[in-house]
Amino acid sequence: MLQGSFPLYNVTFKRKGEGKWVFAQGEIENNTNKDYSTALFRISVFDKNMLIWTGPMKINGFRKRQTKSFEILMEGFDHYAIAGISRYDIYFESGY
Repeated sequence: MLQGSFPLYNVTFKRKGEGKWVFAQGEIENNTNKDYSTALFRISVFDKNMLIWTGPMKINGFRKRQTKSFEILMEGFDHYAIAGISRYDIYFESGY
């Protein structure tokens, strides 16, 4: 989980309807003193210490001290693998 400048809340992994792929959903806070037109993060999902999925997460119009909802399609990550998720990390990569 990302701590410090971009805390996360209410993160879940689930499929929608009868679809095969998983969606990561939650909220992220910009706990910095900087506004971002676009902030790019990397989400990595693990089964114990093994990386089982990674992908980008983009937040547009992310103002300082703002909390925004996110939803990411984890393409290629089958819903049967949700039970194996033991942890996840979200890293800030860049922003402007």
